[in-house]
Amino acid sequence: MKAAGLPVGVSTYIGTYGPNQATADAVEALPATYAPLFSIQPSTSKQAYGGRRLPPEQNALLDPRYDHPLPLVIPGEPLPARDHLKWGLELGRRFRDQMRTSGPGGGPIATTWQLDEILRQVVDGPNADAHKLYATGILAGLRLGRPQLGDAPEQGVVFAARATLVALPELAAPTGSPVAQLWDAIDRAAHSYVGEEYMNFDGDPSLAAVSNAAGQKQMLAAGPTRRKVGMKYVAGMTPGQVHNPSLGGNIHNWPRSRVNAWRSRYVAARRAQTALAGFAQFDFTAQNADPTVVTDAVAAALAGIHAPGV
Repeated sequence: MKAAGLPVGVSTYIGTYGPNQATADAVEALPATYAPLFSIQPSTSKQAYGGRRLPPEQNALLDPRYDHPLPLVIPGEPLPARDHLKWGLELGRRFRDQMRTSGPGGGPIATTWQLDEILRQVVDGPNADAHKLYATGILAGLRLGRPQLGDAPEQGVVFAARATLVALPELAAPTGSPVAQLWDAIDRAAHSYVGEEYMNFDGDPSLAAVSNAAGQKQMLAAGPTRRKVGMKYVAGMTPGQVHNPSLGGNIHNWPRSRVNAWRSRYVAARRAQTALAGFAQFDFTAQNADPTVVTDAVAAALAGIHAPGV
């Protein structure tokens, strides 16, 4: 981050999956804001899916009906068998429990968060409405926490799967419907909405930018809630030096210089398509965790943020 030239005054949120004090200390020293990333996937959030971990005197203040592991339709898949909204609310609150108790001496470790992710299942398949309600509950739980235990409302960063970026804004959203509830929950919970525009580094970057801006354009042209979310939209990218089939990147095995040139052109073209709240980078793992790759990726995001009007 320092090598990329992080300027004072740019809001920067950094985190890894789950609360981690070493990461929190490193992020705060930049300076930036530590925002642990919570996953909707049971495999990445085993502790939260497994149950509450609170002192008995605190647990006694809470609804006992939700004091056990989430009853999943399919083991390992993120959807409760019943009470989708309320079980989502409980899961989001368990994430806030971790934020409240994972710091020094069992105190708070963070004041904001990230959520991975609004799944494609909210627009795809026979359980789409159940997934919408589940996501709505998770977002409300993350935002509100447990007021009985002293939590105050906190907004965070919400990631949205690539498959939702155009399809979700296109859905009709009558008042009170699951899709309307989901958009309202996103707007209330998110200060930043990251569209996972993970693309292959291939062809004309300007054409890729046009394609990837389509979802945000749908939001900005839709009803008032979707429009507000569209104004919080952050373009999500991949560091991409090494290609990942689900995250895109360097499919032609280009050298670092060509990757950087393509991505720089993409950032400029994407910025020209719509007003953005920022740029994000996800998945600094394996070879994409090389310090030079990380520096290049962060520098590309900062170049977009530095531009006039961004």
